[in-house]
Amino acid sequence: MVFSGRFQSDVSTVNNDVRHFDVDKFVPKYQEYGPGATNGWWNPCGSGAFRLIDCRVTQVGYQDGTTTSDPAKDPVIGMLLGGSNDLVSAKMVDLDPQMQMVSEIWGLSMRLTDGKTPDFVAGRFLPAPFRDILFGRQQGGGAGDQAATAIYQSVLEDLSWVDSSHSPFLQQLKAMTEQVGKLSVRMMLYSYNMDHKNPDFTIGRVSGVIGPALDFEPDTFVLGRRFAPANGQNTTQNINFFNAQVDAANRNLCVDFSNALPLSGTDGAFVDLGKMKLVVLEPPFENIKEGDTQLIAGNQFTPIGGAIPYLTPDWLNAEGALFNVTDIDPTLLQKIQCQPLALLSTDNNGVLIRETAEGLLVRADQVVHRLNPAVPVSVDLYASRYGIPAAGEKIAVTLQPPAKGMGGGGPQPADVPIPVINIPASAISLGQTVATDSHGRAHYGYSVSAPGNPREYIDGQVYLLSYTPVSDPGYIQQMFDFIANLVFDKFTVPDKPTWDDIKPIMSQYNNLYPIMGRMLVNLSSYDSMVRFRNLLELAFSREQSDPNYMPVTRDLSEPKRQMVLKWLCEQDANGNYLLRRGQNDAPLPIEPCASCEISSPLAKASLEAESSQDIKGSKELAAEQYRRNLTQQD
Repeated sequence: MVFSGRFQSDVSTVNNDVRHFDVDKFVPKYQEYGPGATNGWWNPCGSGAFRLIDCRVTQVGYQDGTTTSDPAKDPVIGMLLGGSNDLVSAKMVDLDPQMQMVSEIWGLSMRLTDGKTPDFVAGRFLPAPFRDILFGRQQGGGAGDQAATAIYQSVLEDLSWVDSSHSPFLQQLKAMTEQVGKLSVRMMLYSYNMDHKNPDFTIGRVSGVIGPALDFEPDTFVLGRRFAPANGQNTTQNINFFNAQVDAANRNLCVDFSNALPLSGTDGAFVDLGKMKLVVLEPPFENIKEGDTQLIAGNQFTPIGGAIPYLTPDWLNAEGALFNVTDIDPTLLQKIQCQPLALLSTDNNGVLIRETAEGLLVRADQVVHRLNPAVPVSVDLYASRYGIPAAGEKIAVTLQPPAKGMGGGGPQPADVPIPVINIPASAISLGQTVATDSHGRAHYGYSVSAPGNPREYIDGQVYLLSYTPVSDPGYIQQMFDFIANLVFDKFTVPDKPTWDDIKPIMSQYNNLYPIMGRMLVNLSSYDSMVRFRNLLELAFSREQSDPNYMPVTRDLSEPKRQMVLKWLCEQDANGNYLLRRGQNDAPLPIEPCASCEISSPLAKASLEAESSQDIKGSKELAAEQYRRNLTQQD
């Protein structure tokens, strides 16, 4: 099921700079807009909200390989794919200011509706980080995230269905999920707007696909055929990593180009790279490399299907940029199953990008971990060759060397040093090299201990682990394919915590998430915390996957969370909340902020001086678009 539309990611950017975690040296300007990586960066009053907007089904594909975009043939076409109708928004969350390349979506519910019938299918998105990010993929898209694209690959769990008898597609999809009980979902995000003076601020575009999840598959990536740029980043034509899947039983091949080819603009159109086709390389294919030209058909390659229709108008949004080849000749299929694939330019028979050597794919499934000391960790590592799970593949895991990591930003505050990550190495106890089983999976275990506060003004430490197939140390891997760990420091919960214990934590959050203090609760004020005690207890007591859990508790170790809850919930013999005050409860000064809402009077006045457009905040726009969709359906 292909869908497309828009998304909102209203992330807070004050916490993008690790030095802003230093409470003693924090100043009010770090909560204001700044050019580039200065002040509070480009969205200091972000709420963390993630929403799907105007996402509609554009095409469905059936088990026999056929597809349709005609609602007369399948009424699922045109239906709305949105978030929950009775929960707060999902959240997009970084692991740490010094590791922002594994941003996850938490608390997202997805539901298919026509606006009249209860959700035809609904499920909870398993929190997962984006993968295969490529900066500068979109031409003329500006710097940073605006020109970047990435893939969110995960599953929908806890599925609920209503009568799907009217839709052939939903009938097949439901039948295929009965055993596993979850759906696979891919979302490619692109064309994100970082301009706070633009009505579409914090909004981007999404191209998505939902299908069945099968037994023994990983949740956060496709265990299939892996096309990899030779330099581990992108090709000379700016082609990214991408995946393909072979269905040998039905003689079908599907290649996902959604995150592969360079984009010419904000609408999802691809850059014209000339005519291209998919081929299978012939022996000795080890000698055929990316950039080689004048390959000879029949001798060095055999074509698969027709030309890639990537220049078809709206191919990305209407068809998900999926290239399907059906009813493959059995002889050709046999070659495909044991020889590498490549994308070939028909202008010069040159290799634009090819599959990894020997069709090898090695990736980790659970790659983001927030860890308290002495808690064991387990990661599933997978290996396949030519899309078939590889048994007995040995995989070694190593700790990356010390580095400054990310989150340095601009020159301020110059007197606060940028911490080094991956130290001390003694806090990570790595396991032994593991070998995959018959399903191509290996369970890798390791343990952590308290790092001893090496970053001083920020709790815990970031540790990045690399994993490598022993058989191929030169295996081409995406540069951010690692296991990312935030290991918290050891902390002992006081018997009777007071505001003196709580305030240092809450003051830091009040600095990093100014939208909280300016729209709801001043986390650095004892009186404000007492006033919103019930709400805070809710936020600190929910499960991690609950959207109400964030953002206040996302960076908090478990013992510190327990301490906050203990302080919030302790009662006397008469059932009155104690909320022990302590000695130091003077709140931090709160400066007026015009950046919290685009539609605030100060912000609107500033924008109207530069534009005659009717300005609306992105939060208002998201709500308005969703209401309009439901009204149109009615």
